[in-house]
Amino acid sequence: MRDAPTVRTDGGRLSIELPDRTAPLTGTALAQLICTAADARLVETPDADTASTHVTVTGPGDRRAEGSSATCPSMTRAG
Repeated sequence: MRDAPTVRTDGGRLSIELPDRTAPLTGTALAQLICTAADARLVETPDADTASTHVTVTGPGDRRAEGSSATCPSMTRAG
């Protein structure tokens, strides 16, 4: 990936738009991206209600994947 993705936030929602020439991501890669973005939101905004953080990834050809921090394991919450 030569161009950076576009990332937008709106409350508990994150939107990641991948550049046009991005190769299709596997299901595992999409899950990793979604969970990493959701966890980064927790680190950036510790007081946010991260249980409701929703991430949408849009790739070339309007391919979309969605996920939530509620379904992701989190290293920051480990004790």
